[in-house]
Formats: sequence, structure tokens, C-alpha cells
Amino acid sequence: MHREPQAQRLTLLHFNDFHGQLTPYPEDPVKDSLGGIARLAGTVEAIRRESPDRTFILLFAGDLLQGSMLSSLHHGHPDVEMFNAMGVDAAVMGNHELDYGQENFLSLLKEAKYPWLAANADIPGAQGLLRPTAIIEGKGGLRIGILGLTTSELVTTTHPRNSKGVQMTDPLVAANAQLAELTAKSDVQILLSHLGFSEDRRMANQLKGIDLIVGGHNHFLFAQPKQEGGKWIVQAGERGRWLGRMDLKIEGDRIEMESYRLIPINADSPFDGRMAGVVDALSQEVSKAMDRVVGQSLVFLDGRRETARRVESNLGDFTADLARKLTRTDVALINGGTFRDSIPAGPVTLGKIHRVFPFGNEVVTGTLLGADLQKALDHSAALDPEDNPGGFLQVSGLSFTIEAGRAVDVMVGGKPLGPSAEYRIVTSDFLAEGGDGYGLFAQALKDKTGTGNLLLDMVAAAFEEKGDIRVEVDGRIQRR
Repeated sequence: MHREPQAQRLTLLHFNDFHGQLTPYPEDPVKDSLGGIARLAGTVEAIRRESPDRTFILLFAGDLLQGSMLSSLHHGHPDVEMFNAMGVDAAVMGNHELDYGQENFLSLLKEAKYPWLAANADIPGAQGLLRPTAIIEGKGGLRIGILGLTTSELVTTTHPRNSKGVQMTDPLVAANAQLAELTAKSDVQILLSHLGFSEDRRMANQLKGIDLIVGGHNHFLFAQPKQEGGKWIVQAGERGRWLGRMDLKIEGDRIEMESYRLIPINADSPFDGRMAGVVDALSQEVSKAMDRVVGQSLVFLDGRRETARRVESNLGDFTADLARKLTRTDVALINGGTFRDSIPAGPVTLGKIHRVFPFGNEVVTGTLLGADLQKALDHSAALDPEDNPGGFLQVSGLSFTIEAGRAVDVMVGGKPLGPSAEYRIVTSDFLAEGGDGYGLFAQALKDKTGTGNLLLDMVAAAFEEKGDIRVEVDGRIQRR
């Protein structure tokens, strides 16, 4: 497509992995609150007022839902309303967008005044609502082409009932089917991705016709764009704590990055007063119940991604031990992706527990052969810890060592695992139905029975019963 001969300037603003964080939030040891949709919107608006001749676009790289009390209560509808008001230009579907069901996601698509994109995902009923590409019109005839791609984890990291009928295509194949037309209709081509950084690197090396990649999924914070295959790749952390800003100069076929920076969203940020009022009103609906103290933790219960998804965690031990005791089973298996926050030492409120367990997973029991239990542990052991894999297992009733991507020296109840032995297993309904890549549970876990207990309720009841909780890791998972 013919480009204007004069130089044009484009400011790209981006954020990712919002996870329902409408309110500002503290994070120890940082004392000042961070993020918040009102501050994010105020910052975006202040930037847009800088120059009338510059094109500004705002992109969201996926995972609107899950991980906050407000998201669990309102299922993302206020979030979309505020994204509309903030002027989001395009969003890519994240792997958590189906966590409250397909019907909820379809309703969010209908409410959005901006396009949701995912060229490699076919969602039943989403035809015409979930699009592969979008063209954004800028100043001076500038046209920005946006291609959306999402991770195949879309069908494994939500409850299997939510992904029924969803079809995924290889992202490279899906992208190549769209790029010729997108390139013909636009001056700048951006891949808006929720694939994760390793896949973004593959796309950068193998896709022709893409100028840069705006990514998400890993929650990575890149102070400066990564370079791969002659393309820039950016990510801006999580939960609206940062806004990425890239200033570009476009002249003919040449695209130059003039500057890039991450803008912190904190108490010093400008804010949108109307949005702040809406968020305050929403927060009051849950604050009373969530502020109720249910017990006290004498130690920091560690649910951080870099702990619960890589190594033994005391919060993982605590939760798995509770589930095994509650159900009187031999082994408990809880995926690290279950834990979405930590519990600081001190008084524990229902709200703090809710932030750890926002998914409402039910405790499920069943019977598993030792050989299949070994396969599950091997699957966990083979996951790359650098990717913070949600499928990494926290366990109870057994111990093992991770060596060369396998689980070795597996002991169950103090005895070597028997391949032909039958073990009573407790896990979440998410894993029992094959979530996080554990398809063998869907086939091999026999006599599956829902207990009616949620992990959230189980942990809250333990605090209320015991009052004071102290848990230390005991070496049940080792690496060598």
C-alpha cells in the first residue's frame, strides 16, 4: 500500500494480563499502592493530550479476567465498560477469558466497543464477534494493522467445560493466512499476542510482514523491547502496574523507534475521577464480607508464581495436606497455577484467601494406578521452570526428586511407588477433567467424585478452626 511521503508519528501504549485489577493494590514490601484502572485511564488520557498531530493507540494483550474479588463477583463486565471509556483500540483474547464460561465471554464481546482478536481460535457462537485482525485509522491517513494470536493453553488452563467445542489452529498457520491482506491494507503491522514470550520469538523469526509484537501471558516486565528476527517484542508486567509506551516515526517504508519506556502506575499517577467513583462503589459490595478476619498466619504463605510453579511451596503443602486430610486419601495433587497470590504473615481475612483461590475449584477424589501417578509426576517434572508453568504440582502424601525432567525416588506414604498399586487421589475438578495438560486424569482417574467443597472454603475453614497457622516446607519435592 502507498505510504504518505511525509514523516508520521505514532505512539503505541500497551498493557497486558490485567486480571480484573480495577482497584489499586499493595504488594509487600512496596508500601504505596499500585495500579488501578482510574490511574491507568488518567495516565492514558494525559499522554493523548500531548500532541494533536500524533496518532495514539492503546492495545491490551489479553487476560482481562480472573484473579481479583471484583472479577469473581462481576465476571469482567465493569472492566469492559471501563476499557470502553478508556479508549482501548484493540484487545487479544487471553487464556483466562473463558474462566466464567463461554456465554459470559460472548456477552463481554458484545459489550466491547473495541475489537477482540484471535486469528487462531474458533469459539462457538463468536463468529463476527471475535475477529482475526483489525485496522485502526490514524492521523494523516496512517493505517495500523493489528493481528491477534492467543495461546493454545486457552483450552487447558480453564475448566474443560469452558473450552468445549473450542478449536485452536497453529498460530503461524493462522497468521500467514491473514498477513497478505493485512499488509495490503495497512502501513504498520502489529502482532497483538497472548502467546507468551517463547512463542513470540518464534513468530518474530518466522513471520514476514510484522513490524513489532505486543505480548502478554508471561507477566514479564521488559524495561526495553527485546529484539528478535529484526522485530521488537514488548511486555508490560501485569495487573495494570505499568503502561508501556513506544514512540515511532514512520517515513515511507521505514519505521524507526524513537523511544520506549515503562510508565509506573502508582499514587503519583493522574487519575480519572469518574472511574475512581465507580470502582469505589463496586468495591463496597464485597468489602464487608472480605474484610472478615478468619484466622492468623504466623508465617508468609508463599503463593508467588516463581515459587508455587517451580519448587515446593509452604502454601502448596498447606493446601494439599488439608485436601488429603479432608478426604482421607493417599495423595493430593494441586497445580501451582491454582495459587494466584500469597498470604502475608498476620491476620488473614476472607478477602486474602479469595485472592489466592479466585477460581472456585471443587475438591474431587478418585482412584489412580501407580503407573499413571508416575506419568503425572513426570509431566510436572518435565515442565520448564523458567516458564512459570501452572501445571507444576504441589503435593501431599508423597515425595520425589526432579532429575533430568523426570520424577525419581517417588515415595508414597513412606514406601516406593508401586506401578500396579491403586492410590486414592484428591485434586481439583480442574485437574480431574484434564486441565493444564493432564489429559491422563480425564481417562485414568477412576471413581471420580465431587466433594462439594471448594479449595477456597476448605482453606478458610482451616483458619477458622485452628486460628493460628504455621507451615514450613519439609522437602517433599527436591531438584538435582
